[in-house]
Amino acid sequence: MRLLLSFMGALLVALALFTLMVVLITPPERETERPEELVRVGVVRSISESPNEDASPQRLQRPERPTPPAPLKPPQLAAPVAQPPPQLQLQIAVPQLQSTMQLSAAPPQSNLQPAPAAASASTHTASPTASAEAVVAASPPGAVEEAEPKVNIKPDYPQRALRAGIEGEVTLRFTITPEGRVDNLRVTAAEPPGVFEREARRAVRRWRFEPRRENGHAVAREAVKTLYFRMPEGRR
Repeated sequence: MRLLLSFMGALLVALALFTLMVVLITPPERETERPEELVRVGVVRSISESPNEDASPQRLQRPERPTPPAPLKPPQLAAPVAQPPPQLQLQIAVPQLQSTMQLSAAPPQSNLQPAPAAASASTHTASPTASAEAVVAASPPGAVEEAEPKVNIKPDYPQRALRAGIEGEVTLRFTITPEGRVDNLRVTAAEPPGVFEREARRAVRRWRFEPRRENGHAVAREAVKTLYFRMPEGRR
């Protein structure tokens, strides 16, 4: 019996505590505020206007724009007359090249001496550098015939000798093959030595001749040529 009473008392206490907690947690209800009533008050002013006055506002008159002056025409300038550019005339001193060639079918002797240059001359167009004057002289014993190369390349004047004003000559001996080419080219004499040999060999190697025929067959032959290097007339 005492146990039952204790259980009921504990239950009541628990309910009381639970109710108290709910009351503490729940926020109090706020009273709904009524919106304030606004009263609109209008103010009316009476303006006494005379019946003769015009109620419409006066229109503003825009000022007239001044007429702009007529634009001035620029003065017309006379067009410049185009003058042709002056023509430059260049006068280049061209050295003359004298060439005659004598060939021999027999092999030349070791004691050959070149003959002096022939008097006949033919003018040829020179390269930008000064060309050399070349005269061929070959006088081996036996049958002698004159021949001219089909392709005659003029030797160039060495720049070192041209600046120093050096003149000289180179004697060359070579074989003309049955095809008309130059073979077995060698220098037999040079004055001064070591100056003109390179340009002389370079030019003669590119020469081409008409093949010589005997009994219907092309044959080789020996030739000797002396190239004379002379300064142009304007640089002597």
